Amino acid sequence: MIEHANIIWLRMIDALGGLETYVFELVKKYKDLDIAVVCKYCDPTQKKRLSKYCRVYTHTNQKINCKVCITNYDISIIPYLNEDAKVYETIHGDYTSGVYDHGPATDDRITGYIAITHYLEKRMVEMNILPKDKVVFSYNPMTIEQEEKPIIIVSATRLHRTKGKDRMQKLATALDNAGVNYIWYVFTNERTGIDSPNVIFLKNRLDISKWLVNATYVCLLSDTEADSYTLKEGTYRNIPLICTRLPYLEEIGIKDGVNAYIMEFDCSNIDDIVKKITTVPRFKYEPLKDSYDKILAKSKSRYEEEKEMQVKVKCIMENGYDDMELGKHIKCGDEFIVDQLRAEYLRDNKAVEILEEIKEEKEIIDSDGHTEEDFKGESVEAPKEKPKAKKSKK
Repeated sequence: MIEHANIIWLRMIDALGGLETYVFELVKKYKDLDIAVVCKYCDPTQKKRLSKYCRVYTHTNQKINCKVCITNYDISIIPYLNEDAKVYETIHGDYTSGVYDHGPATDDRITGYIAITHYLEKRMVEMNILPKDKVVFSYNPMTIEQEEKPIIIVSATRLHRTKGKDRMQKLATALDNAGVNYIWYVFTNERTGIDSPNVIFLKNRLDISKWLVNATYVCLLSDTEADSYTLKEGTYRNIPLICTRLPYLEEIGIKDGVNAYIMEFDCSNIDDIVKKITTVPRFKYEPLKDSYDKILAKSKSRYEEEKEMQVKVKCIMENGYDDMELGKHIKCGDEFIVDQLRAEYLRDNKAVEILEEIKEEKEIIDSDGHTEEDFKGESVEAPKEKPKAKKSKK
């Protein structure tokens, strides 16, 4: 026999889902009442968090004695309830939608059907899905607790032995064992290699800087580096590092406890780093100066002009292609004009061949600001004409 004033019934409590969240939020808010959860199966992780607030029973056909039982879409618990129990079924789906080919489960013993929005309350009655006198209203409960912000670690590296894969595993394990509240994003071309529920693998990308905005630490635990850009990404943004004791750190101004926690190559001080990790160093880093202004030849860039140059191209793909920039389908043999960079991109992807550059014909202006048009029909000498640009084959 299971005896509690309030029983929350959900047949299957899976690892994740909206109903699982509903049950958790309900017992969390009303934990001070005599309340219990009953199910046929409960995911171990879900059971652990529910058990913080109430008893969780696995139903093996025991009788249940309660004052109120709240069910969901499955009402198979009703035959096991005492006769005078009030039974409420929470309506979590919009059965007026065409997605459903059935309505909610019904039973004469149900005291009321709980609609979770006023829209649902109104529509269920209008569509004659449920009787008006049995529909009651309640939003789903939700309480927000003050949560400690997790430490966010970011790494961008190949998961190779020389890049410190083993050290990364040891650090993750140490952080997990110490119960540190952290998330570690690893941008890499790998998908496995560090076993921890707090390590998240992300596909390598070129805009990692966006992820560094909220980073607490940048981590790189390599055997060797000459001048790591990962470390620069951190220090130049005044984000402290977790890094190995690379021989050039002092030269570039990286100091243990000031703007970094430096790990020994043998990981002998890993526990010390874990203890200090919640004490985040604050600093202002002075960016290093490069000398390429003295190395590169002094010459003006033509790139902006080249980008604006118009080019005629011809589609050479047998079935054509959908051009996202032009917003239409390009057929094989179609000729059209795009800018130089777009033309080169399409050519490199075997979509077009480049036919010719389209060069602008500019007005001829003399030293007084007159154009050739100003001198037509007059005896004065017109400005000397510069040869008009010709179309050049490419």
